[in-house]
Amino acid sequence: MTGMRVLSRFGVAPLCLGVVFNWLGGAECFADRIVLRGGGEIRGKVVSDASRPDRVTVLLATGKTPLTFEKPKILQVIAEPSVLDEYVVRREKVGPGAEAQYEFGLWCESQKLADLAELHYEAAVAQDKSFAPAHQKLGHTLVADRWLNADEVRESQGLVLYKGKWITKEDRDEREAQLVAGAEQASWVRRIRLLRQAMANSSEERARQAEQQLREIHDPVAIVPLVRVLGRDEAPFRILLDNVLGLIPGPEAAAALVNRLLAESTTEVREGTLAEIEPRSDANIIPILVRALRSTNPQVVNRAAWALAGLGAVGAVPRLVPALITTQYQMVMIPENSGPPPSPAGLGSVGVPIYTNGSSVGFLTPPAVGPGSVAYGATSVPATPDLVSALSVGSGATHGSRGPSFKMLTYSYRNVEVHEALVRMTGQDFGYDIPSWQRWVTKSFRAEPAPTRRVPQP
Repeated sequence: MTGMRVLSRFGVAPLCLGVVFNWLGGAECFADRIVLRGGGEIRGKVVSDASRPDRVTVLLATGKTPLTFEKPKILQVIAEPSVLDEYVVRREKVGPGAEAQYEFGLWCESQKLADLAELHYEAAVAQDKSFAPAHQKLGHTLVADRWLNADEVRESQGLVLYKGKWITKEDRDEREAQLVAGAEQASWVRRIRLLRQAMANSSEERARQAEQQLREIHDPVAIVPLVRVLGRDEAPFRILLDNVLGLIPGPEAAAALVNRLLAESTTEVREGTLAEIEPRSDANIIPILVRALRSTNPQVVNRAAWALAGLGAVGAVPRLVPALITTQYQMVMIPENSGPPPSPAGLGSVGVPIYTNGSSVGFLTPPAVGPGSVAYGATSVPATPDLVSALSVGSGATHGSRGPSFKMLTYSYRNVEVHEALVRMTGQDFGYDIPSWQRWVTKSFRAEPAPTRRVPQP
């Protein structure tokens, strides 16, 4: 059969197999077509193996590891010349030594057999571990007289492979700890929800037991689950939450209480939260409250100031002064200054015309203003001579107003609790005059009270 080799001839001479490949020059490199029994076809070069007469090896143009098939699995081989033919011939003639393997690797690379080239660079390194050209081709780096691959370089830098990414050992330990903590927190969430349901829906005795079990929680890992389950519950449960957090030692519980106070909208509950904070000596309480003074939310600023005053944090006075007034900036859409054109009788004021295509006219409806937002709508009406004539004409098309424009608006809020905190802790009152407060702080403020004068001892 012309142009075809069948399996019975495999023992006569090495056959080759490769994959259809597109080269940089745009030419295609074809290899033998191997038809598999049961359907399917691959391209490569089949090479017989004298040590395993019942099997054949398939070389691929891509990939360093050849495929192996039992002979009956291959139905026929259709010969198509390729660079793999020359590769097999040249491979048999490669001399001993790292230099020979390296040179053959260069030839493979010139023939766009990148994976096979890498295979022979690796063979060169295996024969001579100090052979620099092959190491360089493999992307190895010389570190302290040792050639290291990319993974070994990262290991020498103290990195570890974790879920497919190289990270520091500290990051790995932290992530693993987070996974453990996450599992523990999920368990706590389920437990706390069960206790919450028992307190709300069970008998009085069971409800008391559930509440007592909540109060006996002292594990810092339970802090986040406690806040997640009870932090937005009814006021009695929020008060209970603060009581439970107050019984848990450590900075995590202190930070949770402060964040609870800053988020709490009910004065009664917030007073209980502050009562749980006051006896704690955690050093991070005041700094968290001071940072909250820079919030753009006036409510958060006022709650922080109220808490600082309640804790007697006189040292925070200089930070309170700039927080007397909170300024917010908001981008809003403003309609064009010119009002809508006259509307036909009975149509009324539709809005600001923004476009017409000749058959209908589009209008921007008046804004709907809500807290912190301005919203516009649009509508259209059939075009009439009166409406069309009211719109300007230019460049052969009829256009209306350019519609709304964007404008930055400034909102300033006087923070009452900040002012009261300043008055309470300083005994001074300059209202909301920030420059006057700043001058007084510069000249007269003392974070610590003046020492009591003692009568000299005789």
